[in-house]
Amino acid sequence: MTRSAPNSGSLVVVGSGIKVVGQMTLEAKAHVEQADKVLYVVSETLTAKWLHRLNPNAESLHVLYGEDKPRRRTYDEMVATILDEVRRGKRVCAVFYGHPGVFVNPGLRALAQAREEGYRAYMTPGISAEDCLFVDLELDPAEDGCQSYEATDFLVRPRRYDPAAPLILWQVGVIGTPTVPDAKPNRDGLAALAERLLEQYPPDHEIILYEAAIYPVCDPVITPTPLQDLPRASFHPIATLYVPPLGKPEVDEVMMRRLGLEIGD
Repeated sequence: MTRSAPNSGSLVVVGSGIKVVGQMTLEAKAHVEQADKVLYVVSETLTAKWLHRLNPNAESLHVLYGEDKPRRRTYDEMVATILDEVRRGKRVCAVFYGHPGVFVNPGLRALAQAREEGYRAYMTPGISAEDCLFVDLELDPAEDGCQSYEATDFLVRPRRYDPAAPLILWQVGVIGTPTVPDAKPNRDGLAALAERLLEQYPPDHEIILYEAAIYPVCDPVITPTPLQDLPRASFHPIATLYVPPLGKPEVDEVMMRRLGLEIGD
């Protein structure tokens, strides 16, 4: 049973955005400044230094990662570190790269654990890699719909997806990798993914390997490649795979008439 909230100790989980500093919301920045303790996992040193300027009581959780160390164990330790500070009665702000609710296992688990123990815990929205992808590829998810899966999950839990709708696959460079990723993508995983996609798409179907720009002066990395060449493609392991739709879905003319719509609307 969840206890009533104590008088002290709280947790807010916020995102730093993708680009350095500029994509953190004003709401998230205020939480960082007002916290008794800031614990963070960000992707580069400039954001880390900025967090320390905003709040001298900032501390990196990145030190918990280790070579050949299972990510699950690292996440367990992050949750424990965050909750230890909350239990000490502090207003804790946990900062994670991108959107705090997108691929942030320790943030979501820390929220749930803090609430279970009776502490006030909540999250604020942020900017994710998907938000950047929508902008850089000029993709409107409302036009043809949008399907989004983590790449390993997409393979181990066979999905009934629609080739006529855009498909976004996350973490394609670390398929089947439970530890901190290497500098190069997992070729065996890419081969398995290509085989699965070739069941629905032709070999020459052009896919896009996408990396959002981290620095304001840089452009995103947008690399078109034929699907058949995916296992040999060169890209950073954090890249996201975008598979454009294969034609347009059929229109249900009976439903169109029922809704009073004209074909072509």
